[in-house]
Amino acid sequence: MENLPSFFKSPEGEARYRAAYEASLRLWPVAYQAMDIPGRFGCTHLVISGPPGAPALVLLHGYFASLTMWSPNIAELSQDYRVYAVDVMGQPSRSIPDQPIRSRADFVEWLTTLFDSLKIDRAHLVGMSYGGWLTLNYAIGAPERVDRIVLLSPAGGFLPLVKQFFLRAMPMMLLPRRFVVNSFMSWLTYKENLRDAHTRPIYDCLVDQMYLGARYFRMQAGVMPGVFSDDELRRLQAPILLLIGQQEVIYDPAAALERARRLVPSFEGELVPRASHDMSFSQAQFVDARILEFLKPG
Repeated sequence: MENLPSFFKSPEGEARYRAAYEASLRLWPVAYQAMDIPGRFGCTHLVISGPPGAPALVLLHGYFASLTMWSPNIAELSQDYRVYAVDVMGQPSRSIPDQPIRSRADFVEWLTTLFDSLKIDRAHLVGMSYGGWLTLNYAIGAPERVDRIVLLSPAGGFLPLVKQFFLRAMPMMLLPRRFVVNSFMSWLTYKENLRDAHTRPIYDCLVDQMYLGARYFRMQAGVMPGVFSDDELRRLQAPILLLIGQQEVIYDPAAALERARRLVPSFEGELVPRASHDMSFSQAQFVDARILEFLKPG
């Protein structure tokens, strides 16, 4: 698996992306172990923090963001959990694709192989944006492997994305320049948070990675997030915490909460103040406390 061909368009582009990735990872405030796990769909990269033997907590990042987006959250989350932050297969990251992931079932197989390789029988999952959709998909497809799940502004799942999302995202793919990516990310971020001294470093690192990923990484066809049916949501077994930014722009946050509350059997949810799609890093203290409260045994 270590001999898989690179999915970057050029060695120079890959070097630039990896430099931005490493710059983001330098914000990681706790000790970690890096691993690469081979499987049918490629070689999955992850970093592990937290005490060995503690309950497993798996983090799935947003579209084009990489596992490094969790640097504001990892110190709190890894105190009492063995945290596995994963580079999602098929995304610009340190994971190396092989066979393309073409379906929801493929994503379930990919994560199950990862769990098996890490000897994780069951885990809590936390997913942000696209990672939230993947988390919900896994809870539907492999309920026996999931304890509790936390969804942070999942992309899809409960409501379709607004048309403006695609209109703003498309230029990023067609004209991958940093100012275009910054414009898209700025739209996703609650404006007051852009002026916050703690938020800005991770925001800038995310923009750098997303720009270089869009410019140099060869994307596979992939699986776009969709809306899950009423029956699928009613059959969910795992308790769910759904957090959505009060100023979320990718769909109506109150309507998404209402649908989840109406259909999901074991559900908690709320709007996060002073946040749009940026809550995991701009409101990290609030989000981390709410996650830990929800995951607390008993």
